Amino acid sequence: MRILTRRLKRAWLFLVRLQRGIAHDDCMGMAAQIAFYNVLGLFPLMIFLLNIIGLFPVGRALQTELLRELGTQMPPEAASYVAETVLGLLPAGNQGLFGLGLVASLWGASMATGALITTINRAYNIRPRRNLLKQKILSIWLTLVLAFLWVLAFVIVLVGPRVTQGVFEMLHIASETNTFWTSVRLPMAFGLTLVSLSILYYIAPEAKQRFRWILPGAVTGTLLWMGASSGFRYFLRNFNSYDMTYGSIAGLVILMVWFWLSGLVFLLGAEINSLMKRIDQEQHQPLHTRR
Repeated sequence: MRILTRRLKRAWLFLVRLQRGIAHDDCMGMAAQIAFYNVLGLFPLMIFLLNIIGLFPVGRALQTELLRELGTQMPPEAASYVAETVLGLLPAGNQGLFGLGLVASLWGASMATGALITTINRAYNIRPRRNLLKQKILSIWLTLVLAFLWVLAFVIVLVGPRVTQGVFEMLHIASETNTFWTSVRLPMAFGLTLVSLSILYYIAPEAKQRFRWILPGAVTGTLLWMGASSGFRYFLRNFNSYDMTYGSIAGLVILMVWFWLSGLVFLLGAEINSLMKRIDQEQHQPLHTRR
């Protein structure tokens, strides 16, 4: 009983310190900043990816499928708004968006990643020491890595059902009415999101970290992001009044709210990792140096 009471007390103190950290770092305001930069960087990123995909023989078909897949990762209204906007910009971009044009798109897309790096450093109470050039190079590199994981997820979703269904029917694990893919799709989405957040939490902050400090925030962030996205979809499906309030820009507003929720959840994961790191350091400090 005493052990249980002690653990509950530690959990309560952890939550209290976490709430103070969230308030001190203004996570809700910083999430709004991330949402703003995400909206600015999303369209250059989509144009960059679609032009790269367009270089392949079946690029046109893949471009359409990728835009359609957005509907499984963000609210349908936001996905439709993004797809319509990108398709309107894409013909002009395909006429020569290579070389400097391609670099310019990647540069714009990295703004959102740069905002995440800055805000995660703030969660760790770190004053950035990287100069602007190093910060931008890191932002571009992380953008490429995260974009690769996203495209990989898209390819698996596109090709996976046909390949895995055929293989597992041969092994008598699945049938035409009992699809194996349905049971692995959600764990695969969880796994790829977890890997993406782990990479972000490990590389973004200018702090020496251990894996055990990163995993709790990454797991929590992944679960909360999937839950928040599903909850937001449910809200839009049952209590949607955005069209009446915002009219033609309803899709943009929904997109920004979804980005804000996502940014808040990702920052919460960073706050958890930062707090666990501080607690570990406090436990290993000599008693006379603790405050």
